[in-house]
Amino acid sequence: MLELMLVVGIIAILVTIAAPSFQWMIQKVTIASNVNTFLSDMRYARSESIRRGGGVVLCRSEAPEAADPACSTDSGGNGWVSGWIIFHDLNNGGDTKDPNDPLLRVQAPITAINSIVGTSTTDKFSFTATGRLRDLTGVTRMQFGGDGMFAITVRRVVCVNLSGRARIAGDGNISSCD
Repeated sequence: MLELMLVVGIIAILVTIAAPSFQWMIQKVTIASNVNTFLSDMRYARSESIRRGGGVVLCRSEAPEAADPACSTDSGGNGWVSGWIIFHDLNNGGDTKDPNDPLLRVQAPITAINSIVGTSTTDKFSFTATGRLRDLTGVTRMQFGGDGMFAITVRRVVCVNLSGRARIAGDGNISSCD
């Protein structure tokens, strides 16, 4: 009985020591998974724009799973965690999705993280036939994870440059894209 109590005590001490590290690892995997999903969709939209001859838009949507989803025009408190859509903008309007514009991909709301926000109020990325961004003011930095839920060492920043390429910055600092 004494040996069993000793083993239980040692296991309890090990679990107490390992729990914070395990939580950090779960947060890091959660952020990485969501960043990779966003980057995958950015690359998809860019490549589809080249393939289709332009006019592909990736935009934030408040209701991406609706019957006829639309791009959001307000900045939204938590940004892109509400989800996004990718559509082929047939008339190259770039601002709104018309009913005839084919929907290419839908990302449901992300509940695992608390915010995906940019340094500007960018709600869309519109790509031309060369894969470049149509609106040069849309170039931005997007931070995945916010205060209260993720430490700065766990957060990640996605940098989008003028050519439409997106990359992950080395750390969670929003100024690391410079």
